Amino acid sequence: MGNYASWLFRSVIAALIAGGPLFPIQAQAQSIDLTRASQMIAGAMQYAAKNKLAVSIVVVDAGGHFVSGVRMDGAPFGTFDVARGKAAATAATGGASGADLVKRYQANPIVFGQMSSLVYGGPLFPSQGSLGVFVAGRLEGAVGVSGGPSDADEEAARRGIAAIGASEAP
Repeated sequence: MGNYASWLFRSVIAALIAGGPLFPIQAQAQSIDLTRASQMIAGAMQYAAKNKLAVSIVVVDAGGHFVSGVRMDGAPFGTFDVARGKAAATAATGGASGADLVKRYQANPIVFGQMSSLVYGGPLFPSQGSLGVFVAGRLEGAVGVSGGPSDADEEAARRGIAAIGASEAP
């Protein structure tokens, strides 16, 4: 499939899922930088350690590109890739939370299945434990956490966002 056809197909699939901004639009928005991504990871790790959880945490920019990530000592196998997939799914859908994406997936699993195979660098995981990172109402990136119970993963992501004074919604 040519570049334009591939882009068009991805855009249509993303529009079916999100009904919001697509990667080409998001990539033009201001994105989270390495310093703030590292601060988010530290905030999420602090919550995880306090709750005796070993998790992986990944931060992506508004275009879904990897910025930073960590796999805590003892985090289960595969959690880093799952955290990345969670964060990328949230970025791809304009900052929709992982919990919201689970509902969308349940309503139309084939769309997520096909979209995941098109994403560069790995699949999208519509799963609780990821949140958008909004600054002044603009999507700057997303954080995904994996390795603990879903609600704890989400709370770790929330604590990471709070660590930089951002919000999880516009």
